[in-house]
Amino acid sequence: MPKVNIYVPDVLYDEIRRTDLPISSIAQQAFRDALSARANADWVAAARSRPARTTQRVDTVALMDEVRDEFGA
Repeated sequence: MPKVNIYVPDVLYDEIRRTDLPISSIAQQAFRDALSARANADWVAAARSRPARTTQRVDTVALMDEVRDEFGA
């Protein structure tokens, strides 16, 4: 597993060391979260750039009301 240097302000480092937090695992999870957020943002951007499948407007409120009535909710 490669080693990576991460720079944090002295005050933050001192606070982390006082609490005995697992720095490496926290950093790894932060990297995973950032990569996931970027992948989600890329997917949303791609989805928004696709042409619309229809020009018909859907009244979602009325549609949900119909579903609720049908299922007695």
